Amino acid sequence: MSWPLAALDSISEVVRGVTFSKADAESDPRKGLLPVLRAGNIAETLNVETDLVYVDQDRISEKQRLRPKDIVVCTSSGSASVLGKSAMLRQEWQGSFGAFLATVRTDPRRADPDFVGHYLRSPRFRAWASNSAGIGIKNIRASDFKKVEIPLPPLEEQKRIAGILDQAAELCRLRTRALDKLNTLGQAIFHEMFGPLKGHKSAEDVRLARDNAELVVSKLGDQILLQRGYDIVKKDVRPGTVPVISSGGTSYHHDTAMAEGPGVIMGRKGSVGTVHFCNSDYWPHDTTLFVKDFKGNRPRFVYEFLRQFDLQQYEASAANPSLNRNNLHPLFVGWPSVGLQMNFEDRVAEAERASRPSQVQAEHLDALFASLQHRAFRGEL
Repeated sequence: MSWPLAALDSISEVVRGVTFSKADAESDPRKGLLPVLRAGNIAETLNVETDLVYVDQDRISEKQRLRPKDIVVCTSSGSASVLGKSAMLRQEWQGSFGAFLATVRTDPRRADPDFVGHYLRSPRFRAWASNSAGIGIKNIRASDFKKVEIPLPPLEEQKRIAGILDQAAELCRLRTRALDKLNTLGQAIFHEMFGPLKGHKSAEDVRLARDNAELVVSKLGDQILLQRGYDIVKKDVRPGTVPVISSGGTSYHHDTAMAEGPGVIMGRKGSVGTVHFCNSDYWPHDTTLFVKDFKGNRPRFVYEFLRQFDLQQYEASAANPSLNRNNLHPLFVGWPSVGLQMNFEDRVAEAERASRPSQVQAEHLDALFASLQHRAFRGEL
């Protein structure tokens, strides 16, 4: 079935986010400030509870204050996997969104907001977003975004399709939540064996805070060496199997590796503090820091250590977050022996083997949902 196409700005208002500097933002709420969302707040749903920064409410226009049914979209990121991500605000909430995001506010007289929200989460739109960006920091131009064409059946048909997709999406969310719990087993084992390991400015602070007498006090830089990743320009990318890992994960593939696997990579810009593990050789992108030298430590332990480490507190900027290795290397930490690290890895491997069937089921369900979305916007439901 063929439906007419409508430009996004003919059925919705597209609002740009709030621009602010590190000096303009605070990490804790107080009177006169409003919470502001960033790309990390966009997941299966919109996270308006944690990972917020707070900005003077006078900097935020009435138009930039979020309303129920607003769709928040990431329009600038160091990672292709993050660019174009979106989620809808489902409830009343007093807050706004940052400059790397945009909000789609659909006129319910012209289109169903839920239908538009599903389209912006469809593989078709995500592919468009990925193709609209280059190498490095990726952006969706506001002028291009406003002219994205959406297939638009009659309003009642939009609502019917959105209802079907809502039900299917909820099944996927339930499966994802169950899988997320399984994926926290590594962190649970970590905390059971080592307790919470945090960075401190002095060795004495570590001695006072540590729960495990088997941990030695050390500077993080004495245990691992972090290095900034490597830039790559579009004309130099060649077909291959080597993952190029940006702050949000694998962005694309190339024919040359710059680091040997297994590797541990963390977001330096964009998805700051997100930690990735790669078994194979890889290319760490300029938007990341990677572990260049494990100094005899076990990579999987280092991965879990950095995952539970509060990396975002070391951001250099609130409006344009970034990590500097020079802020991480001097931190004092409690560190286990290699023997304890190997014991930890064995326990994690056993837990992962047990959870693999659930992961396969989740992947199958995601594939079915993607197929359903494809059929929905072709008029085949």
